[in-house]
Amino acid sequence: MSKYDRDIIIEKTVELGKILANSEIINELRGAEVAFLNDKEAQSLVSKIKKCEKKGQSVELEYIREKLFELDSYKKLLRAQEASKKLMTEIHNILNFYINGSDHKCNSDSCANCHKHCVNRNLTHP
Repeated sequence: MSKYDRDIIIEKTVELGKILANSEIINELRGAEVAFLNDKEAQSLVSKIKKCEKKGQSVELEYIREKLFELDSYKKLLRAQEASKKLMTEIHNILNFYINGSDHKCNSDSCANCHKHCVNRNLTHP
């Protein structure tokens, strides 16, 4: 790889990082994290969960976890985490497609098992 190629890759990665950092999905995740951390009831439950885990109190632990799952701040955090994870997985899959010629949608009957013929045929990502 030439220094020029490496520089372009780094430049585009920085550009993608900046776009992601300012995206609605990441901003929603940050907001949900702040709201969850500022939710006194949620933090109290998290503290109780840690104590129950240390003491091995599984019945009480399950009850406290259920209460945590009922909180709006926790629900929003989980949704935001799932959305950001989905985006990162999609980005990874696109990169994987162009680097290795396999798509996340591939299975035993498709191009993932054909030793990169997709790349050799210059197929575009669906």
